[in-house]
Formats: sequence, structure tokens, C-alpha cells
Amino acid sequence: MLRLLFLIFLVYAIGTGMRDGWLTIKWSQLLHDVGFTEVDRDKPMDWNDFILKRLLKDKDESN
Repeated sequence: MLRLLFLIFLVYAIGTGMRDGWLTIKWSQLLHDVGFTEVDRDKPMDWNDFILKRLLKDKDESN
């Protein structure tokens, strides 16, 4: 029970930190480091382009 409360508090704190600007995530660097090498780590993240590329790639692979 204590672990669950701690986890809830941690998620809440991270969400609040991101909303208030305390915590900034450089998404392009994070995704590049995780393995999405088509993402340029020095450019800001364009979520629309990233999602569309993923959807089109999945659609082409299924055909």
C-alpha cells in the first residue's frame, strides 16, 4: 500500500513539474537515445510528423 501511494505521489509530482515548467524533457534527444534514430536529436520534436511517419510505416508493412 505504501509503495502504491509513493508511486501515485511520484507521478503527480512529475506531472506538476512538467506543467509548471520545473521539469523540461528534450523529447528529440530522449527518443534518439532510446533508439529512434530517424529523429534528429538537435531539432525540436515535431509530434505530428513523428506520429504520421510511424502510422505510414506500419501501414506499409502490413500490406
